[in-house]
Order: sequence, then structure tokens, then C-alpha cells
Amino acid sequence: MPVDKNMVDPILDTYRNMLKEVEGRASGEYYDKMKNTLQRMESLALKMDDLAAYTAKLTTENLFIEFSTAYSNLLSSMAKEEYSKGNSDEILLQKTLESYENALKSLEETPNSEKLVEPIKELIKLGNSGVSYPVFLRISEEKGLNKALDGSMVVRDAILQDVEFAKLMHLPLEVEIHQKILKKFDELASKSVFKVPDSFEFGLNRQKIEWTYKPKINQWHMIIRLWERLLDNVYDWLDSYGNFAPQDERWADLRGKMYTMQNIKRTQECNPGILKARKKIFYNYFELKWEDIFDHETFINEYHARRVWYSDETLELIKKVHTYCKPFHSPPEELIKEAEDIYAGKRYKRPDAFQLSAEDQARFIKLFGENKYKEMFKK
Repeated sequence: MPVDKNMVDPILDTYRNMLKEVEGRASGEYYDKMKNTLQRMESLALKMDDLAAYTAKLTTENLFIEFSTAYSNLLSSMAKEEYSKGNSDEILLQKTLESYENALKSLEETPNSEKLVEPIKELIKLGNSGVSYPVFLRISEEKGLNKALDGSMVVRDAILQDVEFAKLMHLPLEVEIHQKILKKFDELASKSVFKVPDSFEFGLNRQKIEWTYKPKINQWHMIIRLWERLLDNVYDWLDSYGNFAPQDERWADLRGKMYTMQNIKRTQECNPGILKARKKIFYNYFELKWEDIFDHETFINEYHARRVWYSDETLELIKKVHTYCKPFHSPPEELIKEAEDIYAGKRYKRPDAFQLSAEDQARFIKLFGENKYKEMFKK
């Protein structure tokens, strides 16, 4: 009984297809070797009944290797024959242009591929202009079209985009990082004969710069996170005394009024202690006090980036009430009334919070295009 066909086909189909690929186009010693080797494989499958023994037999007789070697030699001889029939330069130029045309098709759906598409189109146009292959190569080199395709221009443009994106997001440390990376890229490129930095050397330098800044970036974001929590603590504590608190989503509980009042009481009793603990952490880690928050570079940056949620009026109220936010204390009645007035007028949130400025809008459109801007911000 032969080896199960369902087991044999996955093994032999590859070799069958390779033989079918050259049928009608090839002949001679290597073609015959391929054909005879495959016939031997087929014959063994019919004679044997155990798959493991069958594959072992194919291996011990070197049938896989013999077939592959014959196939490689056949393709090589066919290529030599093809070039000997005509002008090898013409064939090389034709193959090169075919490759570029295929590359263009593959880039059609690739975002931000314009930097590659234009040089490829230029090369195709040059190749179809009637020049010989050596002239094609020379002009390509002289015009720098090959350099446009080796990735260096694309990498540099990507770094420039990183700089612009960091500016868009108002991330000063990230701006510094990418500017230093760009400087290192240009420095290494200037030392290269071909004005293209070695990718491995550039990668190492880039990683070194990024690692140098990592602790600074972590510290920057941690400081922001801590003063945000401090502001929230004081703001929630004051609002919990307002007449609107039972209806506010921060405390309202679907289980009923009793649970809502428990939530309010928890904020009133716990937030001063939490604030005290967080202020201690804030100072121990960064030597910053409450008074330092509003003049600190992180707050100023976040404020100008429109990432501070609170309105100016609310911020001033938070500053005033902070003095009273202590365990076993309550805010003065006049500050509670002020909070109620702000809440009733819905003036607690900054009107332009988390919105792009005109300058940032222009920067976004430059980076991502007007359609993307409309898609994200004009809904």
C-alpha cells in the first residue's frame, strides 16, 4: 500500500511546480536530472507505506539536494543563454525598469511615500529615454537619484517630521532629542564618502541620545502627573462642599442618596490627608512645593499647550482654597459660594482646553494634510 497521498502531496508539490515552471522552456542535462529525481521521489511514494520511512529515504538518497542543485544549475544556464542571445545591457536595463515599475505599484497605498515615488518616476523616465544602460547608471548617479532611493533622504525627512511633531505636541525635551539626532545624522553623513551615514553607527548614536534623555523625560512627566493630582485634590475637596455635589458625577451613586453622601464625605475627610501625603512626595522626589507649581516650566509648558483643563478663574480659586485644605478643616463659606457660582455658569473648564492653536493647526496640516485635519477636528 503506497504512502497516503494527502501526506505525499505537500512534500512533492513544491518540486512538481518547479519542474512545471521550466517545462517547454528547458532541456538538457539539468532538466533531465530534475525530471529523473522527481520520478524517483514519486516511485518511492508508491512502493513504501510509511511516511517516516519515506521521508528518511528521500533524505538519505539526497533526492532533495539533487533536485534543488539541478534546478539552480538549470536556471543559471538559462540566464546565460538569454543574455548571450542579445545585448546584455539592454536586458539589464529592461529588468531594472521592470523592478522600478513594480516598486511604484507597491508604493501606491503606502503613506508618505512621495519622497520615493518621484525619484523612481525620474529613473523610469530616464530609462525609457533611449539611453544605454551604462549611461543610465551614470546619469542616475550624477543626479543623485540612487541616493534618493537608498533611504537616507527618507530617514532625514522622518527625523525632521519627528522634530515638527514634537513641536506640535509641545514636548520640549522630545524636540531637543530629535534635533540632536538630526545633527548627528548630518555629522555622520558629512564624514561619509557617499554622504550617507552608516546605518549601524547612526542607530547606535541615536539610541545613545534617546537613552540619555529617558530619565529627564520620565521626570518631566512625573512632575506633571503629581501637580495634576495636587490640583485635582484641592478642586474636588472644595466642590464636595457645594450644593451641586450630590448631582455631580464625581459623587453621584446609582445605588442611592446614602451612597452618594458617603462618597462626598469621603472626599471631604480624605482629600486633605491625601494632599498632604502627595505634597510630601512632590518635595521628597523633586524638591518642589505647592508654591512652585505655577511657575514651574512643566506647568507653563502645559498651560501654553492648552493641556491644563481648569479655567483661569478656577485656578485662582484653587490657589486661594489650598491654604484651607488640611485635615479636620473646611473651606470658608465665601469660597464655597464662589465655587457654586463657577459651577452654575459652567466656567470651571478652560474654553480652549485640548484644542489646537492657529499655529498648531498649521503645523498639523503641514505634517498630515488638510484632509486628516478635517477628519479629526471638523466632525
